[in-house]
Amino acid sequence: MIRIKSLLAGSTFLRSAALLAGSTVLGQGLVLLIQPLLTRLYRPEDFGLLALYTSILSLLAVVVNLRYEQAIQLPKEEVEARSLLALSLLIGIVISLLVGGIFWFLRDTFAKWFGITLPGFFILLLVLGLICVAIMQAGSMWALRMAQFRALAQTKLQQGIWQAVGQVALAVFKGPTGLLLGDVLGRLGGVQVLLRLLPGFVGLSIQTLWNTARRYQSFLFFGAGAALFTAASFHLPFILLTAHFGTAAMGQFSLSYRITTIPVTLVAQSIGQVFFFRAAAVRASTNLAKLTEQTAAALFMLGLPIFGSLFVVAPQVFPQIFGNNWAEAGIYAQLLAPYLLLSFVAQPLSHLLTVREWQKMLFVFTAFELLLRLGAIFWGVSTQQMYWAVVLFSTSSALIAALSLMLFFRAAGARWVVFWSRVAPITVANSLLLLLLWFASQHISGWNLLALTVLSTGTALLCTGMGWRQEGLR
Repeated sequence: MIRIKSLLAGSTFLRSAALLAGSTVLGQGLVLLIQPLLTRLYRPEDFGLLALYTSILSLLAVVVNLRYEQAIQLPKEEVEARSLLALSLLIGIVISLLVGGIFWFLRDTFAKWFGITLPGFFILLLVLGLICVAIMQAGSMWALRMAQFRALAQTKLQQGIWQAVGQVALAVFKGPTGLLLGDVLGRLGGVQVLLRLLPGFVGLSIQTLWNTARRYQSFLFFGAGAALFTAASFHLPFILLTAHFGTAAMGQFSLSYRITTIPVTLVAQSIGQVFFFRAAAVRASTNLAKLTEQTAAALFMLGLPIFGSLFVVAPQVFPQIFGNNWAEAGIYAQLLAPYLLLSFVAQPLSHLLTVREWQKMLFVFTAFELLLRLGAIFWGVSTQQMYWAVVLFSTSSALIAALSLMLFFRAAGARWVVFWSRVAPITVANSLLLLLLWFASQHISGWNLLALTVLSTGTALLCTGMGWRQEGLR
């Protein structure tokens, strides 16, 4: 009850989301701004190893806390929430150290699987990064429960600043060392803010932790498995593509993927955190359907001009921004754009299955997701052409995102007719603007095309902002 009153009386949805998104824009926006510099300081092969590192880290991250951190939002009593926090942190540190030991003893085997020689410091950085992720995930859920949006904003800002400065400054090292160290420095920079928010754990016994683990065991048995399936469906393709096509080709694809997913990092994840907070507060009422319809509409209106513009001009502007060696990355970015639009809408809504405690349904769906995406990747690998592997990856991912949206709407009791009635006017206006941009791209190029793209996208986002106000997300 206290959380609901605080929700209604305190920061509004749009203001809270804007705070998180704004800080992420400043932090990750700096990371984005230095990418043209990094692509000239490092080789595609170096970015390929960074992609392998982040893929392994992201794959392990979803199970490092065994998903107990996702339940921190749910208890009414703070004692139980603190017990979940302590349990998540303890499990995260233990699993991180176990992963380090496994990689150390099987490092030669993993090197053969990945098709490359792993640097000696790779395992140490993997353990450090994974511990940071474990603390970040559990700490972020605690900060959300306490409505500490400002602290979350500082976390995102510092993480981006430390990563950007580190990757540029450490370019003095030859090879991928600077990229990997910079990534770890960014995670360390973000964690320090959350550590100051952690409560005391005095009075929590082993028996208390055990009882808490049993109470929320569905998050372990179904939630962790579902999260692992989801992460595997996203990140195993990077590992497989690296093994079959090499780090240079993977570097091209990883750059396009990292750049094109920045809007998801900047905005969708921030909105998703605030959505999770509000959905947990109203999960027992009919307001959950309305909240879902409004959030989905706002995300679609925001994503359409961004990813639509990316689809139209990516092959022309990528070489202009990142250098002539990165033309292939622009083609991949264009192929990814339709899937990323659907994912932009779906990702924040995925918290609905946690709020409703649909862990079994989540497990089944993510198993299907993994099989479909891996099937597409193996099909693409069999063609022995990176282009077709990316086409099949993007197509299967778009299908999965569309099906997941249907599942999330069902979980919330939301109606598609309401969603489409909200987004129809903005969709028509954006489609006309994108058509004009495509026509212009046939006649102009270079920095002129980039400037026109920024202008048209900004105009569309301005109209979207007006649409947000009409949706009542304030």
